[in-house]
Amino acid sequence: MKFFTVATALVAGAILSSATPSTASSPKEPTLIHIPIEKRGSSLTRANSGKADFGKIASHLGHLRTKYQKNLVNFQINTGKEHPLRIAIPNWKRGVNGTGSVELEDVQENLWVGTLAYGTPPQSIKVDFDTGSADTLVNSGAYHPRASSTSVRTKKTFQTAYGDGTAAEGTVYTDVLTIGDLKAPKTAIGLSSSRFINPNKEGGNQGISGMSFPSLATFGHSHPPFFDSLHNAGALSAFQFAFKIDSSGSHLYLGGHNPSDITGWPSWVSVDSNGGFWQVPATADGYGSFESIVDTGTTLIVAPVDAARGYFHSIGVETRDYNGSLFGAYNCKKPPTVSFTYGAKKITLGAEAISVGTDDDGSCILSVVGQDTGIDAWITGDALLRNTVAIFDRTNRRVGFATRSGGSK
Repeated sequence: MKFFTVATALVAGAILSSATPSTASSPKEPTLIHIPIEKRGSSLTRANSGKADFGKIASHLGHLRTKYQKNLVNFQINTGKEHPLRIAIPNWKRGVNGTGSVELEDVQENLWVGTLAYGTPPQSIKVDFDTGSADTLVNSGAYHPRASSTSVRTKKTFQTAYGDGTAAEGTVYTDVLTIGDLKAPKTAIGLSSSRFINPNKEGGNQGISGMSFPSLATFGHSHPPFFDSLHNAGALSAFQFAFKIDSSGSHLYLGGHNPSDITGWPSWVSVDSNGGFWQVPATADGYGSFESIVDTGTTLIVAPVDAARGYFHSIGVETRDYNGSLFGAYNCKKPPTVSFTYGAKKITLGAEAISVGTDDDGSCILSVVGQDTGIDAWITGDALLRNTVAIFDRTNRRVGFATRSGGSK
């Protein structure tokens, strides 16, 4: 898999910071930091068959559940309050998605990889960009503190569990973060004492870089996410970032979005950031309203099991239970219409996003899955984001959903 280095893109025109033309203009030409990103890891289908790989899906869901349980713990430590979306998971469900030991490299698949650089001189590191977490964690050997004249070892240590007991643990450092021509001093990076991701199997990826709100950080408030450090250093033209996910080329923009990627104006939806997530209200056609957490760290759209059952019934698909997770199956020649509305923007899943493959009987398996994660919300990942351009606005605490240029929804 080919990966690209970070590029600085000068984009003519103003960053769109409002839903209306009258308030969207800016007096200066902004500079966008452009990070080409590419999918790493294997897909959730079996090789050369097009069939859904329920083992890989179970591992992916197991990692997702563990990540969100850790987020809830971090939130309570950082705020002293129980998370408002927290719901109990029955004991019999907590370990249902895995037996024995599962290596992290088997569950940390299907995320979006790009390059950051830490240190003086800069050390380039390929990481997953994840809007569902808040910390930057890297493998042992991916970052060399002694090779940097600006590295500072803090007194903060961390331990983060993944999957069935696998953990990344180590020490938090601060150093200069470099992206293109921009620099942010004293940016936190967690250096694991062991290798928790296999870069040989993961296209050279060496870590995870979170982009949620700081209240979810394992490192605590004193060591905010890298995007906050860029903002605090005055390095960004706007406190925004945007993801464009496309089979022809995917991109992360820091400091705004690329106007040429979209048609018309974004539909802005206010974020309930009290819980630290990119959480917005949404509706599903035929089902009703729900809370949506926009998460680039998951391939699927994951709803609580009872909600998924009701949704599958509303769109007329058959329900199937595998390993405690609920799936929707349908005739591949007659796919259902799967549409979600965010503000004024209706997003309909396209052909490449609606299914994760077929079952043994030839039925297609929907990319919306029922799994109890301990969160009373739907976790909306790739399957949704492939059909829009998502703009994350920290200043105004909102997410914009826009129609992609070139005829894409």
